Amino acid sequence: MSLTDLIKNTLEEIQDLMLTRTVVGDPITAGEHTVIPVSKVTFGFGAGGGEGTESKQTSSGQGIGGGWCIEPVAFVIIGKEGAKLLTVGDKESVVGKLFDLAPKVMDTVKEMIDSKTETSDKNEEDSS
Repeated sequence: MSLTDLIKNTLEEIQDLMLTRTVVGDPITAGEHTVIPVSKVTFGFGAGGGEGTESKQTSSGQGIGGGWCIEPVAFVIIGKEGAKLLTVGDKESVVGKLFDLAPKVMDTVKEMIDSKTETSDKNEEDSS
């Protein structure tokens, strides 16, 4: 097998392994809650080959190697009270904090839009 074919086959195998469901796992239902695991996936690989001549003989060699790591980093918990991101480890991530703030931000934006709509409607009534 040529080095090009070896690299091509390795990349195809890595592509099969590194699907979206590897990072965001399949939902798990537990009572009234749904749990979605979230993982960090890192991988790397290298390949090389070469040829040489010594004493009128040609020799060649090739090789490829790689590895990957899948590390759980968080769980999304969805229930009647909404969604919450629980991180794995000692420190809460920035993403988790933003995820928790999202409903409050949406409520604030909705209130702003509603107040502007009311003001606009009132101004139209006054100008009529």
